[in-house]
Amino acid sequence: MAAPFELVVRTAGGAVRSLQVSAADAASARAQASQQGLQVLGCKPGTASSVSLGLRLGFSAGLDVAAVSRDLASLLSAGLSVIDALRTLAANQTQAARREILLEVVRGVSDGLPLSAALARDARRFPPLLVATVRASEQTGDLATSLARFAENQQRVKALRDKVVGAAVYPTLLLVVGALVVVFLLGVVVPKFAVLIESARRELPWSSQLLMSWGRFVAEHATAAGATVLVALVATVGGVRHLLRTRARARWIDSIPLVGPSIRLFRHGQLYRTTGMLVKGGIAAPRALELAADLLGDADRERLAKAVIRIQEGCSLSAALREVKIADPVATSMLTVAERTGAMAEMLERIAAFHESRLQNTVDLASRLFEPLLMIVIGLVIGAIVVLMYLPIFDLASSLQ
Repeated sequence: MAAPFELVVRTAGGAVRSLQVSAADAASARAQASQQGLQVLGCKPGTASSVSLGLRLGFSAGLDVAAVSRDLASLLSAGLSVIDALRTLAANQTQAARREILLEVVRGVSDGLPLSAALARDARRFPPLLVATVRASEQTGDLATSLARFAENQQRVKALRDKVVGAAVYPTLLLVVGALVVVFLLGVVVPKFAVLIESARRELPWSSQLLMSWGRFVAEHATAAGATVLVALVATVGGVRHLLRTRARARWIDSIPLVGPSIRLFRHGQLYRTTGMLVKGGIAAPRALELAADLLGDADRERLAKAVIRIQEGCSLSAALREVKIADPVATSMLTVAERTGAMAEMLERIAAFHESRLQNTVDLASRLFEPLLMIVIGLVIGAIVVLMYLPIFDLASSLQ
């Protein structure tokens, strides 16, 4: 598995720079820098946060890498040189931080570095996927097309992600509002009713007695109850933030019914689309899979690493992915056809479209089933609390009559 390394290098112009790369070991990291024409002065392991191998849109310091790639492709197609195009983009930035990021790339290219090497020096903002795309295009001389393809791929992935997130917004809001109503009833309304009903000293049904006991407990231990709710809220927020930081890669998430398979399907769609984009740009399939591996969860990433080894040993792409259960029967059949025809990039994109279509159908079905079910459950819980509160009052009213 690749790991981050921090290098101190000297450029061809004599400038000393800090470079962050991802490699299997320190020797491979040094070799990557040497291939870019850099002299390595020092190498040490980096932190996991220093290099992101995933397909990210690069919003660090407000810089949208997809938009920059698209604009740069347009300027290059118009006939501008790489340096002039980058300077134009930098001058068009309204924020100094964004402008400085692009000017740093300009300085790297001016020092004699290829554009890919200049981008690789700032791995926190320019993902290895972009660097690999640019490096491959430098060999073919088709930089503008490769950048446009990268930007289009990023937009497609973002659009798919937005669809999935959008489908989860309404159920999440419904769940949050329902939980707040239940907490308000149990923490504020029930304790007041418990004091009122207790003063009547009447025999209550066991269910109402249980609810009133909870109310008396909250009334007598208000501080402890409030602290418990606060701790639960902080733990929930912390858990959600952790899932967002790790992009929900934890193994236990994959075991959740319906949710786990949907997340895995989404990741596989990203994997195939990204790999197809890289292969179309001239990158070999094993290397493209390695670059896109971080899109997967922990378990699938380990399986993909084994598949890459099998491919390097001479196994076909379809057979290797089938063995590690990354490719389903449909993907395996399509990859087998691609191996015969040579249209691997196009077939990978078709597989991605097939996965995205299946995911959209799954999300639509889950939304139609889950939202009514969630409303029913929340309604039953709130209704049960209200009924149990009012049963003693109804009993008291009937006795007065």
